[in-house]
Amino acid sequence: MDSLKTARVPQQLGPAFLAAERVVTEYFRQRVEDAAQGTIEISGERFVLVRAASLSVEFFALVERLYGAGRESEARDFARNILFDLAHAIGRSDARRYQTATGQTDPLSRLAAGPITFSHSGWALVDILPGSLPVPTAEFYLLYDHHHSFESAAWLKAERSADFPVCIMNAGYSSGWCEESYGLALVASEVLCRARGDECCRFIMAPPERIERHVEGYIEAEPGLAGRIRGYQIPDFFARKRMEEQLRAARDDSEQRVAERTADLRAANERLRQQMADRARMEQQLRQTQRLESLGRLAGGIAHDFNNLLGVIMGYSSTLQRRVPSEDPTHAMLAEITEAAQHAANLTRQLVTFSRSQVMRVRRIDLNEVVDDIARMLRHVLGDDIRLETRLSAGCALVLGDPSQMEQMLMNLAVNARDAMPGGGVLVLETEICSQGPPHCPGGGVRLGVIDTGVGMDESTRSKVFDPFFTTKPYSGGTGLGLSTVYGIVTQCGGTITVESAPGHGARFDILLPAATGEPESNRPPNAPTKPVARGETILLVEDRIALRALLRQMLEDEGYRVLAAEDPGHAVRLAQEHPEDIDVLLTDVVMPVMSGREVAERVLEARPGLCVLFVSGYSEDPELLDGKLHDRAAFIRKPITPLDLHRAVRALLDRG
Repeated sequence: MDSLKTARVPQQLGPAFLAAERVVTEYFRQRVEDAAQGTIEISGERFVLVRAASLSVEFFALVERLYGAGRESEARDFARNILFDLAHAIGRSDARRYQTATGQTDPLSRLAAGPITFSHSGWALVDILPGSLPVPTAEFYLLYDHHHSFESAAWLKAERSADFPVCIMNAGYSSGWCEESYGLALVASEVLCRARGDECCRFIMAPPERIERHVEGYIEAEPGLAGRIRGYQIPDFFARKRMEEQLRAARDDSEQRVAERTADLRAANERLRQQMADRARMEQQLRQTQRLESLGRLAGGIAHDFNNLLGVIMGYSSTLQRRVPSEDPTHAMLAEITEAAQHAANLTRQLVTFSRSQVMRVRRIDLNEVVDDIARMLRHVLGDDIRLETRLSAGCALVLGDPSQMEQMLMNLAVNARDAMPGGGVLVLETEICSQGPPHCPGGGVRLGVIDTGVGMDESTRSKVFDPFFTTKPYSGGTGLGLSTVYGIVTQCGGTITVESAPGHGARFDILLPAATGEPESNRPPNAPTKPVARGETILLVEDRIALRALLRQMLEDEGYRVLAAEDPGHAVRLAQEHPEDIDVLLTDVVMPVMSGREVAERVLEARPGLCVLFVSGYSEDPELLDGKLHDRAAFIRKPITPLDLHRAVRALLDRG
């Protein structure tokens, strides 16, 4: 068999690439140049020669000059995005033209023509490395080198150094060609680059939702390269395109609204001008609502990712704290780390509450009981110079709500009042049963009042007091989420909140909630159980994040459990089917690629019908997780998790089963 000249591939891919080489080589051999007409044609298609450096090092230099001094990082990001998107589109177009001309339908044969075309058109020589899996499914994975890449060669020739991989168009074109060939959304990221001092230009290509995981897996498999794989970026062409379309639509909508309002104002008399003023206020409220919803979605996503990071910090610090003697100075340091992480976890709970993505555990609660419980805690929080008074209604102040959220709401309001009384004062918590409830809620209501004698607020501050991230405290003195979180809790409960205040006359917050009927469910939890004891049970652990998986495994093994660790849902299903011994508990993350935690549980239960399931997530509990056949054998625990919390949750599930 003839040897392959224009690419390097694993042996099993050789026949497809040899066939492609014959076709593509013949395609490029049919070249006609006519300088008098200014044309270069290859197989009847017009081509244009462009200097390599003008699309690489010189293009970056041009964009940096346009942006100006001090904005080099912003200029490089812009240049990279433009070059990647352009090359990705060209790669798809060239592949489509080739496949139409040759009638190729097999995905591998279509792909094979790409590297050959790359060599003939001067981009680079492609070396597809072992371990690659070019299949037409979400498992698609390509690890390859670009020898003599025109982009890295241009940087080296110009004697320009780079602290980031520079072969942007190579990554875009190759992923665009493969995307067209396989009908999959694909992106490529350069992890090693000659322009940055590496021995080769190496790329990883995969579907967008999996490429970061493949890069992390490659770093884990090649620890010697971990220190050198830096500065790489995961292209997100499609996300940027959607964002641009949304921004364009928003701009067009805003321009249309401005035009309509301008026309109305020109034609309006005094009555119409008043109507326009009312409309302006409504539009302002609408924009504020949209802003809150956008910030809420962002906050919910941040909280989930942050909870994963906090889980690693709290888990390891708690584990180390238990291993270090109490008299060792390190023990106190670890306790401080754990406490700081717990404070951060409380902040993420505020973010989730603010985003309204938290599922409320609603029950009938006596607001008087909540105020009474929180008052005992507040006396230690407020300090000796603030007097706390409670004025509770004579009857049961029954409402529907989440007790923990009600306590958080009161705590936020009380801390806000404390900060408004730096010289001391009085804080009053009062409840009242009202005959009229909030708007659109038939029946009566319950009013909760929080009154302080602090510095008060002017009208400008009062109008923004519930805005997220707005704070009057000095730098680093507050997050600006306290009162916006209160607003989110009240709104979720179907209530309203108003504030009255003036400079020097304190502030009064009044919350009106719909009244509930029936008997209250006690908010006071039972005494915490003593630490349970493991009995050597086997736990199947599913967590796609490497660091968190290692931590959870360590926690469980330290308590005496046997652990089978799965890196993804598919691995977990195989372990459940193939492991020869009993498995007692499935411990699974809820949000994972390919399959959700619920889907993993259903697949594993097919092989192990007697299994208990413990769901773990940085998001709030979804009631649907525990319904159906999982109802009696499943539980939920929220990240971040301490070793004791995890052990208790596992033990309670096993004892229940």
